[in-house]
Amino acid sequence: MSGKGWISVHRKMLDNPVVCKDGDYMAVWMYLLLNATHTEYPALFSGKKVILQPGQLITGRKSISEKLNISESKVQRILKSFESEQQIEQQNGNKNRLVTVVSWSEYQESEQQNEQQVNNKRTTTEQQVNTNNNVITEQQNNENKKPPSPKSPKRTYSEDDRNFKLAKRFHELAYQNALEIGTAHLIESPNFQKWANTFRLMIENKKLPETEIGEVVKFALSDSFYRTIIFSPDNLRKQYQAILTKMRTQGGGGRGQRKASYAATTQTGGSYESPTEDLILGKSGSEDESVPEELLRRIRGT
Repeated sequence: MSGKGWISVHRKMLDNPVVCKDGDYMAVWMYLLLNATHTEYPALFSGKKVILQPGQLITGRKSISEKLNISESKVQRILKSFESEQQIEQQNGNKNRLVTVVSWSEYQESEQQNEQQVNNKRTTTEQQVNTNNNVITEQQNNENKKPPSPKSPKRTYSEDDRNFKLAKRFHELAYQNALEIGTAHLIESPNFQKWANTFRLMIENKKLPETEIGEVVKFALSDSFYRTIIFSPDNLRKQYQAILTKMRTQGGGGRGQRKASYAATTQTGGSYESPTEDLILGKSGSEDESVPEELLRRIRGT
């Protein structure tokens, strides 16, 4: 990656027992942060052209060892420890590996936005002070203050909730996919409440069409690159824009799939609240295709 620019390093890193295990662990962690790309970046990995996403880098234990003067065996142990504690995700290649720093984009973007907001607020305050010649009364300050908004209670999803069903179905498909490519050991124990909330936020807050989400899930779990890094709805949400762009560029996500939910409802006498369930199931979308009752019962019973 380019040697220019800067990254955000939060003080809470000192509370991370994995990163702060010893000086070598800290050095390797800083190496990964400083060398991860902050924008989409074309690169070669195992002889193939890939587009690195923010928070990813291509490296190897030998490169890290030579740069930091740490033995290759210890570098390997450190990377395995980071992976097992879900600090990073790894994909091994012929001569190197693709490393993804978990939650990179979310953390870096929020830090940069917070800094920009602080700078903007400081500039505005200074201008107001100069313009008004420091004449601001205590009463005006109190009138402008708004009472803090009460925190909303944490949302709980029942097993009948469509978002909860989607979370369980996603885990089933992702695990099956991981078994096929030999990465089942990387699948974390699912937090279905958290996963369900992720699907809800994607649909309600991000205003993403449900049919589109279903197409993106199917494409990501079949794509040669993304199927190796998409293990949870959070991974899917972070990589969503890149996956959708690649899918549309390659002509993925057939329009016939969008009819699946309506075909299933008409021909089985059942009803779906979410067409995303049909799309994730991988049905062809043909209006003459019946949906097995056993498969419908499996979804509704999750």
